[in-house]
Amino acid sequence: MASLTEQVDSILRQYPFGRASAAKRGRNPNWPWVPIIDYGKQKVSVHATRTAQIRNRAYRTREEACACARQCIDEATAHLRSHLLDPRYRALREQYGLPRELVEEAANV
Repeated sequence: MASLTEQVDSILRQYPFGRASAAKRGRNPNWPWVPIIDYGKQKVSVHATRTAQIRNRAYRTREEACACARQCIDEATAHLRSHLLDPRYRALREQYGLPRELVEEAANV
């Protein structure tokens, strides 16, 4: 039986957080690049794709915008990890197939 942190890592690897991208959509010509999270093809339709723009952010270069999108993805990953390891989120752990109650040493991680 794998430890709880290994199970959480496995769930986080499978979770569709998207990939970092950027698009030239900025209103200001000095800051044309905005960070985009591309979630890829969706299951609802053959041609359905989902993207999300990181609001209130614009950058001078595409690399800076992609780095911002990557940081947002990393923050979402850390947020979900913290909730899965928090004793108060029993229902969330059950939703992902983890044990309802945390083992004492896993709760201290």
